[in-house]
Amino acid sequence: MNVLVTGASGFIGRYLVDDLVKHGHHVKALTRQFSLKIKGAEVVRGDITQPERFLSAFDNVEAVFHNAAYATDYGKKSEIYKSNIEGTMNVAEACIERGIKRIIYTGTAGVYGFPNTNEEITEKSAKKPLNAYHKSKLEGEKILRNYKGLSVSVIRPPLVLGAGGKGAKVILERIKKGNMIYIGTGDQYISLVHPKDVAQCLRLALENDKREDTFNVVSFICKIKELFNEIAVQLDVSLPNKNVSYSLAYVAAFFSEIFATKEPSLTRFRVKSLGTTRRVNCDKAKKELGYKPKFDLQSTASDMVSWYRKSY
Repeated sequence: MNVLVTGASGFIGRYLVDDLVKHGHHVKALTRQFSLKIKGAEVVRGDITQPERFLSAFDNVEAVFHNAAYATDYGKKSEIYKSNIEGTMNVAEACIERGIKRIIYTGTAGVYGFPNTNEEITEKSAKKPLNAYHKSKLEGEKILRNYKGLSVSVIRPPLVLGAGGKGAKVILERIKKGNMIYIGTGDQYISLVHPKDVAQCLRLALENDKREDTFNVVSFICKIKELFNEIAVQLDVSLPNKNVSYSLAYVAAFFSEIFATKEPSLTRFRVKSLGTTRRVNCDKAKKELGYKPKFDLQSTASDMVSWYRKSY
C-alpha cells in the first residue's frame, strides 16, 4: 500500500518507516529535515503547520500515519497546540482534499493521567490528561473522529523506551553516574513500550482494524526498581540506592516548572511517571489486531545500553 508517515524523522517515526518498508509498503516520509535520507522510503520535505507546503506529499497516497507531534512535558501551550491540534487539522484537511480516507494516529496513554492504582487501565478508562501535551493529543483524537469520511485508528503508547530515545539517554546517564534517585520506594509499577512494538501496532492497525477503534500498546510492565536495576547490571555499575519522598519530589517539580528559564530537569509529569503505579492493559490490541510484543525488560535494557555505549 502507498502510505505517508508524518513525523518520519522522530523517535517513533524512524521505527515506523522501517517496519512499514520491511512489510512491503511504499512509504513517503514527511519530515522538516532537508538532509534526511531513509533507506527504502521516499523522503518528502514538509511541516504539518504549513499546509500550503506539504499538500503535494499526499498525492497518490492510500493511508496516512499521523505521527508528527510536539512531544514535551514542558513548554508553551501555544506552541504545543499549534503543532498537535492545528497540525492535526491540517493533516485531516489534506486527506479530505486528496480523497484519503484512512488515518492511523499516534496518540498517548498520557490521556488517562496517573491514577496511582493497580487497577488496569483500558481504552475505556477515564481521561485525565495531566499537561498541555496530553490534552492536545486527546483533542487531536477528537478532531480526527469528527471528520466525516475519515476512517481513524488510534494507538496509545505509554512511556516509550528504546535505542535513540531522549528518555533512554537521560535514564542511562543518571544510572551510570550514580545520580538516579527513586521517587518513593521504587516498588511502583510502570508500563513501558519499545518503539519497535509501537511501530508494529501502528502497522497492524492499518492492516487489521476494521472498526475504526482505539488501542493501547504495551511491551511489558515492571517495577521501577526492576527497570533501574536491570539497566545498572547491564551497564556494570552500582545499583541505584537513593530515595526521595513523592510529596517532596512533586513540590520541587512544581516550583522547578514555575521558575525555570529553560527545560527543567524535574517536572510533575516525570514525578508521576516514576513515582506512581500505572498498569496499562493492551489485551484489546493483542486480540483484535494480532499484536505480539517483541520486547521485555531484559531485551529493552540491552537495546538501550548497547546503543548508549556505541553513541556516547
